[in-house]
Amino acid sequence: MISAVLGGMPNFWPGLLLSLVPAALLNRPVGRLLRAHWVVGFLLLLGLGGVVVATLLPEAFRPSVLRHAAEAARHCSVAGARPRSPYELLHVRHIELKLATYAPVGFAAALAGTRRRAAVALLGTAMLPFAVSGLQYAVPALGRACDVQDVWDGVQGVVLGAALGLVVGPVARAMTRARAV
Repeated sequence: MISAVLGGMPNFWPGLLLSLVPAALLNRPVGRLLRAHWVVGFLLLLGLGGVVVATLLPEAFRPSVLRHAAEAARHCSVAGARPRSPYELLHVRHIELKLATYAPVGFAAALAGTRRRAAVALLGTAMLPFAVSGLQYAVPALGRACDVQDVWDGVQGVVLGAALGLVVGPVARAMTRARAV
């Protein structure tokens, strides 16, 4: 299902591969900043790269598409925006991509080393969908439409990823402590 949506985004996989470079170069400093393992820094940076690639890159770099996008008027759709039901989250095709885009960022933020740093990281990642929609509105040349429903979907993706991280985190730390003893 997700592959069908990504098939219409030819820049996704090259962009994601390019986001491996900053994730590989900056994972240790970000891990230290979060007081977490470098893998958490890598996941967070790679997740942010995925968000940028999936939501902010133009869908195609064809001159005609970019020219029409630059002439587009700014608008943001706010009609009918609401949190999705669990049924919709699991059965509507384009929502899966949004969840898959934002969930790794929430997962990595929940794994930050201290509670305070995790809370700050989670607050920052919860603001990410708002920032993305703000950029989509402010820069119409991207050819991306601002939609408040996308913000809801992004926040739900962050929350689902964070919930998984909050469940997995203590188990992973306990296993690490048991291995060290």
